Amino acid sequence: MSNCLGECARLEVEFKLGRVREFMREQELDALLLGRADNFAWITAGGDSRCASTTDMGVASVLITPGRQYILTSSIEIDRVRAETLAHIAPADVFEFVEYPWHHGQDGMLGEIPGKLGADFSCTAAQGRFYDVTALRMPFTPWEADRYPGIGRGVSDAVERVCFRIEPGMTERMIAGMTAAELIQAGFTPTVVLVGADDRVRLRRHPTPTGNTLERYCMIVVCAHQGGLVVAVTRSVHFGRPPREVSSAHEAVARVHAAMIVATRVGAEYQDVMDRACAQYEAEGYGGEWRYLHQGGPIGYQDREFLVVPGAKQGRIADRQAIAWNPSVPGAKSEDTMLVSEDGLQIVTRASTEWPTIDVEADGTIVQRPAILVR
Repeated sequence: MSNCLGECARLEVEFKLGRVREFMREQELDALLLGRADNFAWITAGGDSRCASTTDMGVASVLITPGRQYILTSSIEIDRVRAETLAHIAPADVFEFVEYPWHHGQDGMLGEIPGKLGADFSCTAAQGRFYDVTALRMPFTPWEADRYPGIGRGVSDAVERVCFRIEPGMTERMIAGMTAAELIQAGFTPTVVLVGADDRVRLRRHPTPTGNTLERYCMIVVCAHQGGLVVAVTRSVHFGRPPREVSSAHEAVARVHAAMIVATRVGAEYQDVMDRACAQYEAEGYGGEWRYLHQGGPIGYQDREFLVVPGAKQGRIADRQAIAWNPSVPGAKSEDTMLVSEDGLQIVTRASTEWPTIDVEADGTIVQRPAILVR
């Protein structure tokens, strides 16, 4: 099994190196340095270069030239990066390793690279040649599309396990801690953990956890990754039967989400989906509600690769594109991650068989959405 996985990862890396080198030819670059952690994870088929979770930069970079590729890292990290971070690809067969003294940094070494160097971050040696390579990460390769559903299932299951364990009297911070711990223990790295309890579900679209104590109603919002690939999911819990205003809000936002899901297909313009969402908000009596929270967009190596904006021309949905929509109204939010392909649409964070669901109709199609878990 490990040999198979290693071979698949190497094929994925080689495929992506081809994308990068084509980009380099277009930009007339002699070398490209990828130092951002999201781009490192992408080009290495899942290597996590972060040491500090709060930074965009990792402790290792990938330097790509027309004929060779290198891992640049310090004397502190080189053994770990080779033996652990990149163990999945037998790195010696793919990359050459270059070590620099931790107390000198890599700037001096980069200054010795001949020709025109570009980078995905600001560095002196690139002389202002900064490149955002997000577009190279989209859509997924077949290998990424193959492992993505397992990531979605794992993250969704972890969040749902927490929802079945929380109790009134816990603070939002306690619940956030439980959620982060459950994700980490399951092999996922949380990048967003939001928890709103009771009135804060209605008042805050992004409820960063506080010392507020849960009484009846709780919403947990998560983005988490494995090997750099991020999924997003939201689940809600109510202790006792929800009041009508809560259940009505949840049903309304589920119908908005269902309309967006049905409109999401290969070849559709992102703007088409946003237009359909705006129309459904209006039909639900929440016209203009999209103004109070972004509605999501393509997801992959960031919590969103970009946000879909009303009125903007942002292209068409491609085969093997991951997308996470997250419509919201006061007191309710619906969010899951899907993988769109020529074969159809797969919700990778679909609710488990233990989680209650509701069936909602959108444009003649019945869509199953997570209900509020009543405990």
